[in-house]
Amino acid sequence: MQAYKGTKMSITVQKTIPAARMRQFNQMVNRWLEEGPIKLATNATISAMDNAAIPKAEQAAIIEDRDIIMKHNMRLGVISEVFAGAIEKAVKSSRSGSEAQDEIARLIVTAIGIRQEDDSELVTFTFATQSEADAFDQSI
Repeated sequence: MQAYKGTKMSITVQKTIPAARMRQFNQMVNRWLEEGPIKLATNATISAMDNAAIPKAEQAAIIEDRDIIMKHNMRLGVISEVFAGAIEKAVKSSRSGSEAQDEIARLIVTAIGIRQEDDSELVTFTFATQSEADAFDQSI
C-alpha cells in the first residue's frame, strides 16, 4: 500500500492458526458453554427472564448474543496465546511503555480471522509500520 501525505499507512500480515489448535479451541468452547458454571448461569438467566415475562424468542436471542460475545472473547485469547509473543517482540522493537501495550492490544483485538476449509484459521493483522510488520512476519 502506498502512503499519501495526510493518510495513515497500514500493512497487513496473514498467519495461520493450525487446524488441530482451532478444533481443540472449538471443542473447549462448546464444552465450556454447555457445562458447569456457564450452564448454571444460563439457567439462572433464563429463570430471571421468565420471571420478568420476557418472551421466549427474545430470551433465545439474548442467550445467543451472549454466547457469540463469549466465543469472540475466547477467540481473542487463542490469538493472544498463539501470536502475542511475536506481536510483543515486533512492537517493542520500536515502541515502549503504554504506547507499546496499547498497540499490542489493538493488534490482537482488531485481528480478523477467517476459518478455512481444513478448520485452520487465517488471521490478518494490520500493522501501522512496515518495520513492525516485517519483525512480526519474520518472528513466526
